[in-house]
Amino acid sequence: MNDVQQLGEMLRHYADSEAHKKQLFESQSSVWTTRIGELFDQIQQWLEPVQMPTLLEVSREAYVASGPSVPAETSTFKTEKLTIVIAGKAVEFVPDVMGAGGQISLSVMGLTAARYGSISLVLMPPAANWQWRKTNGLKDPDTYAFDANFLALQLQSLIPRERG
Repeated sequence: MNDVQQLGEMLRHYADSEAHKKQLFESQSSVWTTRIGELFDQIQQWLEPVQMPTLLEVSREAYVASGPSVPAETSTFKTEKLTIVIAGKAVEFVPDVMGAGGQISLSVMGLTAARYGSISLVLMPPAANWQWRKTNGLKDPDTYAFDANFLALQLQSLIPRERG
């Protein structure tokens, strides 16, 4: 095989691998978008019985996820973000760009009081259950199963208490 034939062969392999990566990305993106939609539907369903104008409101809006490796201008991660406004305070569930192996994570903003802490919801397909992950500094994150009661406990911390 001469160098020109070798070059052609290398280009075919490259095209095949790029096509495979694109196909994998598109199928994972589809799962990613579906799972986020299902999560937001679930959260809305959990909170529907206690929604009250100006006290607890849930809304969704279109959102393009981006990150250090995927700038917003070129991101193809079109999804939604969910906002819960409780007692005048906003809690936002904002999708991060899909991680390795199809990991889905959402930043949860408006709940952490810790200076260096962060909260996220994480789903590692094929797992079906979301995990609440609280990170504070360098230690390993605290991880909890995410369900209606756990969310309610987190939201309760935002309601001002009577001092008496």
